[in-house]
Amino acid sequence: MIDLLITALKRENYFHTHDYLRANMQLYVKVKPNQRFDKVEKIGVEWIIKLKAPAVDGKANEHLIEYLSEVLKISKSKIVLKKGHTARIKCLEIEMEEKEAFNKLNQQISVNI
Repeated sequence: MIDLLITALKRENYFHTHDYLRANMQLYVKVKPNQRFDKVEKIGVEWIIKLKAPAVDGKANEHLIEYLSEVLKISKSKIVLKKGHTARIKCLEIEMEEKEAFNKLNQQISVNI
């Protein structure tokens, strides 16, 4: 009986589609490509990410995810660009607790000073 229940749940993708088991946050950032070095800044409540990569053929978007994965110490697969593929302001969905992510971003700001 339990085997049938597990099989039915797997068929419905129950184990993969329920997000209440993980904490996702949305982060809005302003991206400035073609900079001399990668850097995290915060002005008021606005997060600014300066990137070395050019804004050509999605290179800046790829580099943004790579850079944030290094800063937040998570895998790139846990960061998804939801909005702003061609805009400077991007919405990222990050599989991480919001408080922990902001702490790591703030630590990166103090390292950059």
